[in-house]
Amino acid sequence: MPRRRQMVFIDGENLVFRYQTMSKKGRIPKPGVIHIEDVLVWTYGVYTPGDYDILRANYYTYAIGDDERIADINMKLKQLAFLTSFVTTLPRTLTPIVFRKPKQSAKAKGVDIQLTVDVLSHVHRDNLDAIFLLTGDGDYAPLIEEVLRCGKQVYIGAFSDGLNPKLVTLADEFYSLDNIFFENQPNT
Repeated sequence: MPRRRQMVFIDGENLVFRYQTMSKKGRIPKPGVIHIEDVLVWTYGVYTPGDYDILRANYYTYAIGDDERIADINMKLKQLAFLTSFVTTLPRTLTPIVFRKPKQSAKAKGVDIQLTVDVLSHVHRDNLDAIFLLTGDGDYAPLIEEVLRCGKQVYIGAFSDGLNPKLVTLADEFYSLDNIFFENQPNT
């Protein structure tokens, strides 16, 4: 029986800003968390759900800077990996998709648009059986609904800070990233 296919789509912009907000509120990052302010956050503790062949894990983000800085960020992202539930011969590295942002205050939608196009393209070509979407952004609710209408499974991973609760109810399964990136909170 062929293994089921999954792709991971990471809204790096959403993750890094939620992570930074939680850090400012006093959460303590776990050792090994890789963070470049306003650009990326990752840890090797991110575990893909289910028993799937992970075909690709795309990390979408923005960066300010010249070609050299963008190339450096692409290289750093390409060196990062994710965990799976089984031994695989497929690559486990992240695929960087880095957009240049002209300045810090510039509002941009390139990450959201490209991520949505990529998900829908793979779903409609029947390249996958499930997606694992890492974001807490409620703007993705219509995308998730379409993926579900197409008969695919949707897993969502997000931080609790800024999480749109609709994503939790839409997903086949929801995974909190809080205790993957941060030390456990003492009971208060």
